[in-house]
Amino acid sequence: MNAAIALAVGMTRTWVALYTLGLPPEHRIARRLEIDCDLWEQRELAGYTGEPPLGTAAEIAARAVLGMLSDITWRVQARLSAHSDRRIKVNEPSYMRGLVAIGVVVALFLVVSGIGAIVDAIVQGDLASGQAGFGAISVLAGTAVVAGLLTSRRNPMLGIGLVAAGAITLAAAWYWMLVITIPIGIAMVAIAFFRARQTGWPRGAGTA
Repeated sequence: MNAAIALAVGMTRTWVALYTLGLPPEHRIARRLEIDCDLWEQRELAGYTGEPPLGTAAEIAARAVLGMLSDITWRVQARLSAHSDRRIKVNEPSYMRGLVAIGVVVALFLVVSGIGAIVDAIVQGDLASGQAGFGAISVLAGTAVVAGLLTSRRNPMLGIGLVAAGAITLAAAWYWMLVITIPIGIAMVAIAFFRARQTGWPRGAGTA
């Protein structure tokens, strides 16, 4: 497999693994198999039509970015389905859902910016540049925050840890913007923490 395509496929699979984190196995495995099948079909079609590898890699990365909001929506629906047969002890207030949504949008902006930097490096054929590395770090930080916010209610320790790791990585990567990244990072961790607290955590961690 071409290196650029392998990178784009790996990024897509990483994103799928992150936004399916914490879901029941039947939902998680089915989604990952669905995406793997789609990626395989796209690579096969590209090879059949003779599409340049860089073009295929850019298309895979672009589809992953453009589909992120749909993926988040899918996860919410999958989680509601998984919990439909169980009584939820603590109903999440609408303001908390709004804060989580804002946090996810901010983190997705970081992910999109990072993927844009990587795709630009792929198109220019300069994967060894600092731009590609910076983009990869931004993607990892953003996806960690998204995954952490989404899992903080179900698995508080994991969720808060992911958000904190993403916030620290963001501050380190964007060190020239510490006056902005530090307050944003603290706000993200606070959202994850207070969301977890509403489930009764730490005494009742992971029971919501």
